[in-house]
This record gives sequence, structure tokens and C-alpha cells, in this order.
Amino acid sequence: MKEKIKTKAEKRSEGLLQPCPFCGGQARLKKHNKMIDTWYVQCHTCGIRTPYSTKAAFERWENAKNRPVEQWNRRVKV
Repeated sequence: MKEKIKTKAEKRSEGLLQPCPFCGGQARLKKHNKMIDTWYVQCHTCGIRTPYSTKAAFERWENAKNRPVEQWNRRVKV
């Protein structure tokens, strides 16, 4: 069985992302394939994702990548 080759962003995001809050699946940081400098986090199992985070004109690209990770890891404490 052939294993999918991970992108650099997916490799960097491993260990930084908590499991999916809905199904417990593995989440991945992904770059939008048509929009420039746009990132999001998506569950590999159920497909739920964060909103797109696009780099602003004078913003560093790391901020656009970190924003969806922070949104994904945000959990309501019970």
C-alpha cells in the first residue's frame, strides 16, 4: 500500500495540533491550492476545517499559518 507523501507544512504541524474535537481524527495544516498565502487546518478523517487564514499585505506569512493552528487547538474548558 502506497503512503501519501506529506508536505512540509503537514510535517511541521504534526505534534502541534490536537485531535479533532468531533471524531478524534488526525488534523493537518494545509495550504489552499488556488489562493495565495492561504492556510487552514482540516481533520483527515471527518473533513471538518477551520476558516481560511490569508496573509495580509504587511503581515508575516508565519502569522497566517499560525492563526488556523491556534483556532483549531482552542477548546472550551468544561
